[in-house]
Amino acid sequence: MNDTIRLGRVAGVKVGLNWSLLAMVALIAFGLADNRFSIDAPGYSGAAYAVAGALTAVTLLVGVLLHEVGHAVVARRVGLQVDGITLSWMGGVTRIEGDAQSPAAELGIAGVGPLVSAAVGGVLWIVRILVIDGHGGRLAISALGWLAVINVVLAVFNLLPAAPLDGGRVLHSLVWATTRDRWRATRVAAGAGVGLGALMVALGFLVLIRGVDPLDGFFISFIGWWLLGSARAERQLAQVRHSLDGVRISEVMRPVGAAPGWITIRAFAETYATGHPGWVWLLEKWDGGYGGVLLGDTIGSVPFPQWDLSRPLDMAVPISATTGATPEEDTLEVVGRTGGKQVILVVDGGRTVGAVLPSDLAALVRMGGRGPVPSSGWTLTRP
Repeated sequence: MNDTIRLGRVAGVKVGLNWSLLAMVALIAFGLADNRFSIDAPGYSGAAYAVAGALTAVTLLVGVLLHEVGHAVVARRVGLQVDGITLSWMGGVTRIEGDAQSPAAELGIAGVGPLVSAAVGGVLWIVRILVIDGHGGRLAISALGWLAVINVVLAVFNLLPAAPLDGGRVLHSLVWATTRDRWRATRVAAGAGVGLGALMVALGFLVLIRGVDPLDGFFISFIGWWLLGSARAERQLAQVRHSLDGVRISEVMRPVGAAPGWITIRAFAETYATGHPGWVWLLEKWDGGYGGVLLGDTIGSVPFPQWDLSRPLDMAVPISATTGATPEEDTLEVVGRTGGKQVILVVDGGRTVGAVLPSDLAALVRMGGRGPVPSSGWTLTRP
């Protein structure tokens, strides 16, 4: 999730907020002012309730920020880089580069956030007691009470053992420590996240159809839907990382060749592509250099009557949509820096020796990184 507004730095970490946060602040402020404060502390003006609701919502965000700063501080102490913190409708996200190198480190990073939220809730409850003893106003007492309760509830909710919540990370670290199998731990935590998300969606739908509180039902279902989607995405990403980890790019690459891109499809098929299934072709421009990349097998999708009217360059991936790598590089690292590029060209000593397509990576992921892959050693060939 991207920052809409940059707020500066806290403890050396960049902090920003997403536009969705503004809607959440308004919803919290309105809900407290209209449905809670007027009941807990009757007799105040509408303006007083509105101001109290706004201040409470903003103060709640400070607690969320402290929660995320806790994650960031511990992550840096165990040697990980922290890119920044984004506050959004779901609270906050701490962008940590890389993974914890041990279950203990992951447990510390994940567990500190809920602990901070619980501590903030406890401090606010103590302040509320002091305000009561000092005969403070009922509106202030109500606001402090709700702030304390919400922070504690957030701590408890975040500790639910399901990805992508902090409790899911805690569960992951415990399974990892017990089984010494990081991929198994990911499957367990993500599976718990899918289960919790589906349960919340069903519960929210039940509240909706019973008509008890449609708004609460919608909110529960929406949170469940978010958990369900996030857990599935996390499981898929973990599958990719598990499959590609330790695989060199040279173990995945296809053979490459060079061909003129301005000739007809028929001439390309008869002179170059035939007899070289699976090859990727670097297509030369008339005025020199390469203009695109084409998988020779794809010419079969061109209608036969068009073979004398179309050129290979007309159906090629532009050369600007490719990125480079060396044969010995780790596939996972290369994929992480592609930035949406469609083709990876493998270059060794100034020569293009192979190419990797998204379909090659997808096939490797489906095989769990254990299936047969092309052998390395192809060099740029002019048939």
